[in-house]
Amino acid sequence: MAGSRSRWWWLLGAELAVWAGSWRIMHLEVHRWHHLGPTLRFTPPPVPPGTPQPRPGLPVRGMRAVAVAAPALAAATAVRLWRRTD
Repeated sequence: MAGSRSRWWWLLGAELAVWAGSWRIMHLEVHRWHHLGPTLRFTPPPVPPGTPQPRPGLPVRGMRAVAVAAPALAAATAVRLWRRTD
């Protein structure tokens, strides 16, 4: 089944692209936008007294999750792809 193997290669390529993209956004979050510190911890700007402390939004939390999960998914797909004998 060459089509099935081809789909696995496409999946691996997509996972690697998402992984690279997530780390590019994490780089921007740390070095340009300063929403995250070097340890990837949320560092909000100073707020006036009496206002609620800001928390990370969905994009920041989502990118952290993707940046952590994408390498494991890509590795699992690569292992499955290279162990198949189609």
